[in-house]
Parts: sequence; structure tokens; C-alpha cells
Amino acid sequence: MEKKAQINKERKRFELKADGHMATLYYEPYEPSVWMLTHTLVPDPLKGKGIGSSIVKQVLEYCQQNQIRIIPECSFVLHYLRKHPEWKTLLFEQE
Repeated sequence: MEKKAQINKERKRFELKADGHMATLYYEPYEPSVWMLTHTLVPDPLKGKGIGSSIVKQVLEYCQQNQIRIIPECSFVLHYLRKHPEWKTLLFEQE
């Protein structure tokens, strides 16, 4: 069963706890309905287990459900979007 990521609005990040460790994905509001996804952190003991992909997917689902467009600044998020082009509809196009 996929672990559920929780949003921590005070720290501007999503948190996913697994095996006693916590993966995080940080965001910065750019506009009220546009977020920059700035950094994904996966502790070494969780690497290679799909935790990073899971948290990115859940953040994208959250953004989709809440009509939030994204500006991916994190290299891991960019890599995920290249592998999963169906999420590119969330990208914020700057004029």
C-alpha cells in the first residue's frame, strides 16, 4: 500500500514517512494558484524504493485537485515529468 504524503503548510513542504524516515518535497507559492516545486529530499535509507517518485506523484495529484499550476525547479521533479508527460498539463506557462 502506498504511504500517504501530508502537506505541512507551515514549513511549505509535503512529508512522506516510511520505515522511520521522512521524505520531503518543498514548494514556494509563486502566485496564489502557482507553486514552484523547489526541492525533493529522500533520506539515504529510502533511496531506490520509489519513495521519491511516490511523493512527486502525490504532490502533482494534490496540485491537480486544487487547481494549482507548477513551476518545477527541482531536478527530480523535472526528471519525473519527463518520464510521465501526462502531468505536463500542470505546468505554468509564463507570458
